[in-house]
Amino acid sequence: MLLVASFVRPHPGGIEDFVDTARALLAERGVRTTVLACRLPGWDTTADVVVPTRFLGSSSWPLPVGGWRTLWREVSSADLVLANNTRQVLPVLAVLFARAQGRPAFLVMHGSGVGPYAGRRASAFARAWFQRSLGRLAMRLGHPISVSRAGLEGARDLYGVEASYLPYPLRRQRPPVHPTDLRPGEAMRIVWVGRLFPEKDPLRAVEAVQILRRGRSAELHVCGEGPLRRRLELLAGERSWLHLHGALSRQSAQDLQAGAHVCLSTSAADNVQVAVLEALSRGIPTVATRVGDARSYYGLPSLGDLCVPAGDPAAVAAALGEIASSYDCYRRRFSANAEILRARHENVGEELVRLLRSGPAEGRGLERAAPVR
Repeated sequence: MLLVASFVRPHPGGIEDFVDTARALLAERGVRTTVLACRLPGWDTTADVVVPTRFLGSSSWPLPVGGWRTLWREVSSADLVLANNTRQVLPVLAVLFARAQGRPAFLVMHGSGVGPYAGRRASAFARAWFQRSLGRLAMRLGHPISVSRAGLEGARDLYGVEASYLPYPLRRQRPPVHPTDLRPGEAMRIVWVGRLFPEKDPLRAVEAVQILRRGRSAELHVCGEGPLRRRLELLAGERSWLHLHGALSRQSAQDLQAGAHVCLSTSAADNVQVAVLEALSRGIPTVATRVGDARSYYGLPSLGDLCVPAGDPAAVAAALGEIASSYDCYRRRFSANAEILRARHENVGEELVRLLRSGPAEGRGLERAAPVR
C-alpha cells in the first residue's frame, strides 16, 4: 500500500500523526506500506520516498516542483493508494495518477473542507481554485474518507460526495503515572498545545487565563510554533505567568500535558483537535472550544459545559474556574470519560482495513497487498 501525505513525522500535525498511526495499525495486520511525502530543504522526514517541494509564495501551501515520474512509479507499484488531505497537491495527484492506472484510491479528508485560506490573496485564490477543481475531481474519482463527523457534511457541501467515516485513530496511551493534585492556593497549571496559527487562536487562551487570574492564581504553558510566535513573545515579556516552550517532540508535548492540571484548546476552526483528543483519552481535565468534533469527546453529560463556544475567553475562563472549584471530582469524571474515548478511538485498525476492502470494485487491492491477520 502507498501512503501519501505532504508532510510526515517529525513534522508536527494531525495528518502526520494519522499517517504514523495508520502505518502502525496496518503493519500489525500484515499490510506492507510505503510512505511518500514532500521534501523541503532543511526539513527532516521519515518518508520512504520524497519529491522536491517548495511553498507557494509566502504561504505554507506545499507545491511539488518535480518528482512526477517518481510519483507515477510508486503509484504503479502499489496495490492500493491511501492519500491524505483534499486541499494539497501531492495527495490529490496521487489519487488522479492511481485512477489513471486503474488502481484503487482512497482520499482522507482531515478537515471540514471549509474556511478561509491564510496567506496573501493570490496564493489563497490559487489554493481555493485547486480545492474546487482537482481536489473535487479526486474526491469524486477516489473513495473519500473523513476522520471527523464535521468532515462528512463538508464532503457533501463542497465536493458533492458521501464520505465514509473513520474515527481518528489513537495509539494506546498510558494515563499519567501520577495524577496531578491541585492544592488550595496552588497556581493552576494550564497547558495549550498546537500550531501558533490564527485558526488555533492561542491569543484567546492568553485572554482567558488573564480573566481567570482575577479570581485565582494560574499559569499558562504554550507549546508550538507558527506565525503568532512573535506576538506571544511580546505578551510573555509582560506576563510572568505565560511560558512559551516552542516546538517540542510529540512525547515531550504529551509529558507537558501529563504534568498539567488542565489542558486547553481555543481553536476557532478545527475538525479533530488531536491534542484535545489525546489529553482527554488519558483522563486529563481539558477545556476545549465547540468546533469540529470536540463536543463528541465529552461523553459524560456532566462534562458537556466544559466544551465552550469559540472566541469567548470569558466562557473559557469560567470553565477553567469550574474545574478548579472541584478538581478531585472533575478528575474522576474525566478518568471515566477517557474510557469511553479509548474504546472508540484506539480500536480503529479493523475498521480501517474494512473500509479499504470495501472501496471501489476495481480496487479491492488490500488482499493483494499482503496477508491480513
